[in-house]
Amino acid sequence: MKILIYDGTFDGLLTACFEGYQDKTVTEITTFDRYQPDLLQQPQEIITDKAKADRVYHSILTKLSAYTLENIYYAYLSELPGCDFLCLQYLRLCYQKGNKINAARQHPIIDGIYRLRFKVTRELDRMKGFLRFQEVAPLFFLAQIEPDHNLLPILIPHLQKRFSDQAMLVFDQKRNRALLLNGQQSTIIPFSQTEADNLLNNCKADEYAQLFRQYFQTINIPERENLRQQLNYMPHRYRKNMLETQ
Repeated sequence: MKILIYDGTFDGLLTACFEGYQDKTVTEITTFDRYQPDLLQQPQEIITDKAKADRVYHSILTKLSAYTLENIYYAYLSELPGCDFLCLQYLRLCYQKGNKINAARQHPIIDGIYRLRFKVTRELDRMKGFLRFQEVAPLFFLAQIEPDHNLLPILIPHLQKRFSDQAMLVFDQKRNRALLLNGQQSTIIPFSQTEADNLLNNCKADEYAQLFRQYFQTINIPERENLRQQLNYMPHRYRKNMLETQ
């Protein structure tokens, strides 16, 4: 049994799929930071190869579909255990059966891919509503998030459309990365909680944050309070970064 270990990038995953497609001894694909040594498995380090990654990328687009490629990307962004090897299994199945296999929702591999896609897209929809920005410099805004999945790359289109005239930084506390956005230009950079705290310490008192808190308290009707339903719409794990609940 062989385990392929890659650097955590999407190109790295596509390279691992390229290397492991014909190798039936591959039983797992994982990243360096998630790898746990196992005496029963033979680890193989995968060096990201842009040429191989591009071959897989364009092959999926031309021989399968953009939808199939999107499914793989969402599964990769989920960062859940087993998601990387599931992408390889999904690719093998699609090339063997054709793109129409995506309609076979009862198939365990197809079902697994759709479950990962649903989890990522559901959290993405939630995060669009849970982002809370604070002005940390003149016309420069900071938001902090801690999502279960890697949402920064797929938040870009929403932010560019919604805030096209603003400069902002969205900090992912769980992954120590931040999305830096200025109009239509965007990049993802390494970032730390210390750097975020320094920015927040320098910002002036935010009157809008106080308005958020007052609104949150005012709309509450004690006689009709339903904490269970409220948690469905606003889970506890997101509240520490929402101004109205602080």
